[in-house]
This record gives sequence, structure tokens and C-alpha cells, in this order.
Amino acid sequence: MTIDNLPDEVLLEIFDLYRQTFGDQLSSENVWNNKNGWFKLAHVCHNWRSVVLASPSRLRLRLYFASNTPTRAAAPERLSHLPIIVDYSNVIWKASAPKRLISALRYPDRVCRIAIRGSYDVSDKINKALDLPFPALESLELHNIDIKRVCASTSLTTSIQSLRHLRLDGMMSLASLSPLLSVTRSLVDLALSIDNVFSTEGASLLTHLQHMPHLRNLQVSSLYYRSYEIPPTTSILLPKLTSFRFVGECTQVEWLVAGLDAPSLREFHILVMNFSGRLHIPYLTKFIRAVGIVFVAARLTISGQGLRTEMFAQPHSIDDPPSKTFTIKTQFGSDPGSGLSAMLATLEDIFLSVPVYMIFRLSLEDLGPWRKFFEEFRNVKILRLLHGLETQVAEMLRQPAVSPPPPQEETDPDVTTPSGTPITTNRSQVISDIFPLLEEIVLYAGTRETERASMLESFEQFVTARHEVGRPVKVFWSTDGELPRYSVADPG
Repeated sequence: MTIDNLPDEVLLEIFDLYRQTFGDQLSSENVWNNKNGWFKLAHVCHNWRSVVLASPSRLRLRLYFASNTPTRAAAPERLSHLPIIVDYSNVIWKASAPKRLISALRYPDRVCRIAIRGSYDVSDKINKALDLPFPALESLELHNIDIKRVCASTSLTTSIQSLRHLRLDGMMSLASLSPLLSVTRSLVDLALSIDNVFSTEGASLLTHLQHMPHLRNLQVSSLYYRSYEIPPTTSILLPKLTSFRFVGECTQVEWLVAGLDAPSLREFHILVMNFSGRLHIPYLTKFIRAVGIVFVAARLTISGQGLRTEMFAQPHSIDDPPSKTFTIKTQFGSDPGSGLSAMLATLEDIFLSVPVYMIFRLSLEDLGPWRKFFEEFRNVKILRLLHGLETQVAEMLRQPAVSPPPPQEETDPDVTTPSGTPITTNRSQVISDIFPLLEEIVLYAGTRETERASMLESFEQFVTARHEVGRPVKVFWSTDGELPRYSVADPG
């Protein structure tokens, strides 16, 4: 049997399998709804075209309008049964671009997705084009657009009850979003860049979230600093929320998580900014404990701006993608305080690094202010060092928190060999109470092999002192040179 003789049902199954190779994400719609996707199938022969166009739901057919799509190419009037996607998120606003946008939006009852990146020169035309009812709209993504003017369109805000995906970028005020957020009760994905999560001129973000019972993914960015306000005393339940991402100032995240209950959370990625004083996050700590997150690995980056911590719930040794991924990143000045104590206490594997430009300028004085902070790491078993930190860290580990007494040898009955015999200790080698359970120090090569021996020698006094008290530590160079997976900094 040749392919020309295959039943339509078999052809449709083959076409659907071909569609699945493009993926199911919003980003894959551009390729599938273009010349390399279903257009190619529809232009093989009349029979294939009939099978493709007769199954728009099964094959998820769309007419995809972008800034470089000729108006005639999509032919919306000839394919009047197909939904329309308008994606101007990566547009260069030339003279013809607004005309194409207006042309694409002239069928508002068929438009299912809108993504636009605004420009001051065409803001009036964009707002006018959006001043229409879009009853079939499922996804709305607006970047750098005057949201007040968009929300002033009653035609738009009263016709998006079916909206499932909403992304608004541009650091806008929460108050200006209220007309839009108050009517979106079917949201599954929500991403906002806002000035404030508190209740100020109207409803707070939590007030809006409590009317979104289907929400699965929440992403919030709020970098504005606000003086501390009393967090909410009651929590809202988001039973289906599985992914929560937040980038913002300390008081903002504290206020939000104080009123949030997310029992189904499987992804939690947060960046907390704090340069105003001690890091104080009791509500975030409580939220993390309630979700059951235990951090086991961390990357610490010391720079002139302070210390950046990146903590991970999955160990670096797991090769398969974990079923749950939780990370917390904090950036603060020279006084972290004890805000992270509960999370630091569970870490077992840490990677200490500095930016490249500081590697050869870092001194012990730079590490000194962090000594008290390092004492929070009570369960660390593996310490990994980026090349350039060996000498400074070795010196820090040798120095006690207080000055030791004058050197003298004595037998200490409380310090014995494995057989129980007291050993003689040199009190000049008292070591600091940092990383008491440390077992390994892994050095990552970035220097000539001839210099590696001297790097190992800098740890000899520390290793000897730990061995004498029955807490041996092994120091070695990484054989494969590959950094742990979690050590690669995430720009977010």
C-alpha cells in the first residue's frame, strides 16, 4: 500500500505525531504554524490539505501573524475557521509593522493569543488596535505598554473571562492593573512586573490571587523598596499552584508569602534583594518550612557589593531532572545577620567563588567579615573552591575566632586517638569553629599543574589539626575538572 492509499484516519494520526515533534509550549507555535509546520503538509496535495484543514482542533492549527508576516500570507478571510495568533513581542517598529498589526487584529472574535512589545512612537496605534472585544482570547502578553490606557478599554477588559495566560512587563503599578486582574478568574499562568505587592491604592496582589483558583504558575518581579508594613494575618489558598518565581526586595517577598498557602508547589525559585540592613525573612523561612523544602547545596559568591547566596534543594550529584526544584538566592550587603540560619544549617555541599575580576585581588581581609556567617554552616561535608581562593580559605580555616593562648604542648584527656589514648596537642594550632563536620575540600584547577602542590600545602596545618581531634578532612584536586551542576550561576 502506498502513502496515497492510506485512510484519512491514519494520515491524521501521522500528522499529529509530526506536530508533537514541535513541542506543546507557546514558543513552538510560531514554527508549527508556519511554512515548516502544517503549511508544508497542506501543500503536498489536495487530499493532505483536506485532512489537515478538516482537523483544526486535533492539529492545533493557527494563523500566526508576526511583524515579518506578509498580510496576504496568512489569508485570514480564506481560512475563516482558524484561530489567529498575533505575536509582536520581538518587533522592530517600521512603517509597515503597525499596518500588519491592525490587519491581524481586525478579526477579534478569532484572536486567541496576543503578544506585543510596545514603543512610544506607535503607542496610540497599539492602544487603538487593542480597544476591541476579544472573546476568544486565551493568552495576553504586553511589554512596555501603557497599561492604564489598555485597562481604560472596557471593550477589552469585559471580554477576557476566558483568559488563561497573562504576562505584563514594564514595572507598572499594581493599582493600574486592578481593572484587568479583577476580571481574570480563569488564569493558569500569571507573570507580573509591578511596583508593589502591598495594598495601597486598592486591592493588594493577594486580593486578586484569591480569585484565581486555577492558577498553576505565578511569576512576580517587584524591586521597589518599601518600608516594612504589617503582613496579612490570614492566608489565601492556591491549591493548584505548582510553580512560584519571585524577584524582589526583602519586604515585598515577606509580605506576599506571609499570606500564601501553596500545598502543591513543585517549583520554587526566588531572588531576594536586601541592602538596607540585616536580612530579616521570618515569613519566608516559615513558608519554606511549610512547603517542606530542605536546601542541601549552595553557591556563595563574594564580591565588592556583598554576598550572593544561591541554595538548591537537589544535590549536584543527581543526573536525572528532579521531580521538584527549589532554589533561593539572596543578595545583601556586609551584614547578613541570622536571617538564613535555618536554611544554612541543612547545607551539606557548598561552592565558594568570586567574580573573575576579583580572583587575584581577594585577600583574607575580604573573607574576614564573613567568618561569623560561615559558622552557620554546621552540617557542611563538602567544600568546593574556585581557583584563586585556596590560600585565603586555608588561612581562614586555620585561624580561630579568638586568639589562641601561647603555644604549649599538653596532654588533653578529652582528645584521644581511635584506640582511646590521649594525644598531645599543640595549642598554637587551635582551629576556627567553621565547618565542624567537613570531610572534603575539592579544588578546581585553573592554574599550572606545577603550582598545585603548593596549593595543597597551604591546607596542611588545617588538615593536621583536624586529624588530631578526630575529624579528618581530605583535600584534593578535582580529577575531571567539571564543576557541579548547581555551581553554574543563573543570571535570573
